[in-house]
Amino acid sequence: MHMKYVTSFLTLYEEQNISKASAKLYITQQGLSRQLQALEHELGVLLFERSKQGLAPTAICTSLYPVLQRMHGEYERAMGILEEHRKRAGASITIAFAQGISNSGSPEFLFDYQKMHPEVGIEIIENTQPICIQKLLNREVNLAFLVNPIDKSLLQAVPLSQGDMYAAMHKSHPLALGKAPIDFALLDGENIITGSTENALRGMFDYFCRLTNIRPHVIVSSNYSLDYVNAMTENTGIATVTSTMALRITNPDIRIHRLLTPESGCLYCCTPKNADPDREVSALLAFIRRHFEQEPILKLEGL
Repeated sequence: MHMKYVTSFLTLYEEQNISKASAKLYITQQGLSRQLQALEHELGVLLFERSKQGLAPTAICTSLYPVLQRMHGEYERAMGILEEHRKRAGASITIAFAQGISNSGSPEFLFDYQKMHPEVGIEIIENTQPICIQKLLNREVNLAFLVNPIDKSLLQAVPLSQGDMYAAMHKSHPLALGKAPIDFALLDGENIITGSTENALRGMFDYFCRLTNIRPHVIVSSNYSLDYVNAMTENTGIATVTSTMALRITNPDIRIHRLLTPESGCLYCCTPKNADPDREVSALLAFIRRHFEQEPILKLEGL
């Protein structure tokens, strides 16, 4: 039995909503459905009744839930024991990425570091920015990649890259006319397509809204907001995107403008305030700094 299928089952049972469960698991709804079908096939039972109203657990599903929940808990405890063993056996570094940051830059450079230093084990996790910060303060992770706003009284934050936020909209939108950047305050009252509330870049957008005292209407809140943009055939709203996301827009009817935000977006590599990183963590921090100096996050020219 694949444990990731059990994890998906437990999440779906608890959320009772495939959209919420897939967002929580960071997979597509189709991927979650395939995992559920594979688990049902393996167990030989129907776990959820499908209808237009959604999913409802069957009687056997309700009976199996506490059993699989205990199994999952034992698995997590076993993985914790193994992780502690690996840490005692050699150097191990755990790195947290706030959800959504990987859309602005691939973490592949960390695997390059591990290839150069095979004696160092690197584990990467992704979670909401508040949870990443809490894990950092609890010393459950060694480093965390975060974006503003952050509380610098709690964290030692090394700025890695500053970037702009962009507005992507159908060519028929009034703000699509012209080529000049758009003042962020002009988004007041506009229909907005943006990331889910768990997304760190969405958190940055909400932060900028508070700074400028505006109230846009978020009509789409999804980790797959680019899908909406690429499928847009009329003026339905404005999508807020990073430069990396903008480069993945293939819809020829979309116009992209840089937003004049109240402050620049900034990517940080963080450790707890007054923490004394060990030799391995210090070496990795130095490598990360050099990487971003040599390969900064792409920016869109002429916007």
